[in-house]
Amino acid sequence: IWKFDIWRKFMKSRREQAIANFKKGYNCTQAVVLAHADLLGISEEQAMILTQSFGGGMGRLRQVCGTVSAMFFVAGALTGSAEPRDLESKKKNYALVQELAAEFEKRNGSIICSTLLGLDRNGGTVAKEYAEGSTPEPRTAEYYKKRPCIELIGDACDIIAECSAAKTLA
Repeated sequence: IWKFDIWRKFMKSRREQAIANFKKGYNCTQAVVLAHADLLGISEEQAMILTQSFGGGMGRLRQVCGTVSAMFFVAGALTGSAEPRDLESKKKNYALVQELAAEFEKRNGSIICSTLLGLDRNGGTVAKEYAEGSTPEPRTAEYYKKRPCIELIGDACDIIAECSAAKTLA
């Protein structure tokens, strides 16, 4: 039990770091991946650059939630293979991605950004009125009130921690 307590504190600090990252202005994907960068063998700068396009549901298109993309990024970095013919690795990775998505959807009702934000008027179809343009919103108290992103970031980190503890990841 002692090792589990250490592991829980270790992963809880990643959750707190991811939330702090988001509050500093990093997008949802960056916030989560940056909090796990040391586990992935990439620098913080690489984490920020590699994941910038995934925030806001893929470049503010409000498609797959950026926190979900972050979980998939972490899963790929920890379990993926560089060998294109390694079908067993792909199979295991895809199964893990599906497991992560199912758990996130179970907790939050969807993995789609627009649905999570209450903007889903077109059934997941990209439309100008719904993509909200390319300019990120300033982070204000009002922004944080209307967005569930902090909770979603926490959930993504919790799911990563639970999969890590269950040895699904690593």
